Amino acid sequence: MSSSTGEVAATSLDPAFIARRRRAITSAWAGFAIDSYSIYVASTSLLPAMVYFQAHLSASQLSVFVGMTFAATLLGRPIGALLFGHFADRIGRRRVGSITIYGFGTISLFIAMLPGAEQVGAGAATALLLGLRFIEGIFLGGEYTAATPLALEYASRGRRGFTGALIQCSASGGPFVVAVLTSLVLVFAPNAGLHSPYVQWGWRIPFVIGAFLAWFVAWFLRRRVEDSDTWKETTRSKSPLRDMLKGSSGRAFLQSYIIMTGVFFAVNMLGSVMPQLLLSNKGYTAADLAHTQLINAWPGIATYLFFGWLSDRIGRKRALYIAATITIVFTPITYTLMANGSVHGWANLTLLAASTNVVTLGALGVLPAYINERFATAVRSSGWGVAYSTAVVIPAFFSYYQLGLAHLVPAAFTPGILAAFGGVLILFAVMAGPETRGSDLHTVGEAGS
Repeated sequence: MSSSTGEVAATSLDPAFIARRRRAITSAWAGFAIDSYSIYVASTSLLPAMVYFQAHLSASQLSVFVGMTFAATLLGRPIGALLFGHFADRIGRRRVGSITIYGFGTISLFIAMLPGAEQVGAGAATALLLGLRFIEGIFLGGEYTAATPLALEYASRGRRGFTGALIQCSASGGPFVVAVLTSLVLVFAPNAGLHSPYVQWGWRIPFVIGAFLAWFVAWFLRRRVEDSDTWKETTRSKSPLRDMLKGSSGRAFLQSYIIMTGVFFAVNMLGSVMPQLLLSNKGYTAADLAHTQLINAWPGIATYLFFGWLSDRIGRKRALYIAATITIVFTPITYTLMANGSVHGWANLTLLAASTNVVTLGALGVLPAYINERFATAVRSSGWGVAYSTAVVIPAFFSYYQLGLAHLVPAAFTPGILAAFGGVLILFAVMAGPETRGSDLHTVGEAGS
């Protein structure tokens, strides 16, 4: 069933509808902020305390361990997307969104309670950490299948790109809050080796706070947000995943999967490798990293919003072409400068990190709208969530790709090469799809539309 243009216009001016739309977009923003918080808390708050789980690691071994911790969460996401995407299309975005946010909030609390290598041995401590991060990833993958499609189904057609970018920019909001909390904790719980306050208990505080924030967002979504009329008026698919893989939706999925694979090659360098590169510079401390992340969030947010706005003006494809080209050209430069030690001082390294944010994140400001506009309502959560989350698998092993590339080129070049490769995948995959700006979410994906 679809609504006429007149009905949509009338509904969009109704104060009750406007309030519903505002709550839906707010909950989507907050849900993804907590999602992002939960992913990056390991690479910011937990990174300085990794000796708690593995006390005797070289710099290269620590890099692989951090990568494994990050990858464990990413590898859980496809399972969550497959499972919860099905139910988000079948029983509603709101209900599934609240369940998944409650889920990863609870796992965050469990991580905060973990014993270390001195209590249970390095093997058991590591297994518990990686296992919980994997389960957390399942819930995180489920969250993204629900909240973003719900918000975009409420958004006005001419501002859908900006609305998607507004939700996506919370990906920078999450790390910002992590950085604030880590900075505050380091003030009263210094990090000075295995038995220092931060390593023993300080790192747990951001995880506990993350759990309570997640529970609050889940409560708000459950109590204050309604499913969209677009979803309510759509005939349910008995098997959204099967239908999503057929016909035009199947082609949309393949294109979206390749685009998101490219995105994760670039973003993984930003989220996991860049903090390690910064810490490898002489005199740059864990506290400096937290302070850099405080600054870094703002150019990232501005980049998301600019490219989302731009896609509403010039089209999704043109905006993505620009963003991908910038990534290809500039990330090899910024990462190499960061890795070879030619840039010195906190201010200069922070400026370099902020520049890397800007040249990496543009595509993600466009993709929430673009990919959701590619799928019919009956399979939209499955299409968006599964494409987004299954695409993490190949890039998740980035630390091993870096080790392989280091046999061919200097190690300092490897992050930039992988980020630029991600930009190439985005560029060519976008060429294979249609323009979606201005599409009607009621009818997209239907026969003849």
